[in-house]
Amino acid sequence: AAFARGAQRSAPREAPASQRSVTRVGLAQPQVQLLSNGRYHVMVTSDGGGYSRWGEWALTRWRFDATSDDWGVFCYLRDLDSGEVWSSAWQPTLVQPEHYEAVFAEGRAQWLRRDHGIELCTEIVVAQGDDVELRRTRMRNLSGQARRIEVTSYTEPVLALSAFDDAHPAFSKLFVQSEIVAAQNAILCTRRPREEEESTPWLVNAMTVHGAQAADTSFETSRADFIQRGNNNALPAALVERTPLNGAAGSVLDPALVIRRVITLAPGAEASIDLVLGVAGNRDEALQLAGKYADRACVT
Repeated sequence: AAFARGAQRSAPREAPASQRSVTRVGLAQPQVQLLSNGRYHVMVTSDGGGYSRWGEWALTRWRFDATSDDWGVFCYLRDLDSGEVWSSAWQPTLVQPEHYEAVFAEGRAQWLRRDHGIELCTEIVVAQGDDVELRRTRMRNLSGQARRIEVTSYTEPVLALSAFDDAHPAFSKLFVQSEIVAAQNAILCTRRPREEEESTPWLVNAMTVHGAQAADTSFETSRADFIQRGNNNALPAALVERTPLNGAAGSVLDPALVIRRVITLAPGAEASIDLVLGVAGNRDEALQLAGKYADRACVT
């Protein structure tokens, strides 16, 4: 996938020497790819971890940890008939794939995997004209029967200077507040100013499905409610239980951005899931980004 208007197009297929491919998961030192438009920066690893930043502002939480790579923007999948759970990359579920490949080339990162008769191709690009990253996942049903696949995106929003969040993460979390905009399949969040003159950006996270029947969107903004005590990112409680996501918004002790759609795929059918994360100076501009990148004509 690549941006068609106001965005960076994917580079043409390059010679093998200029492209890196990783087919092993769980490496002690995963390969890393950096994507940027000069303002908005994304780092992703071959296992699927990483961060999103805007200048010196951390947009998503990340920590350097040689033993774990489970920080970043993730996409969980659950087969509603079999109960199987996996993710679009190796992280965070650590489920052994039937096939896996991370491909890094100029201006894009890509994960390819196949599990349980479902083929996934996820490509990440950063827009040139907007401070937005797009993660497009193409899902294809390789099996001979209709499939109901629940797709759940997850990340921890920060919206603070990286150094401040590193030093005081629990305190930093208290100032993040969220708003669900169901009409645009999006969550907005910003940071309550600690001083009257302080100005903070707005983060928008939205999910759009193309090419398949999809149920209404559901949301969660509390990490504690999504993960729940005794669990971790590898298998959140919300990926085991059959209850709907909470759907509450506002201020929580431990914020998260969680968006869920249920997609029905006929045998051999394919669908695209566009997950957008972007930042803007105010609420209206953030909503405009959600609307712009929900339009498939904008992203080809």
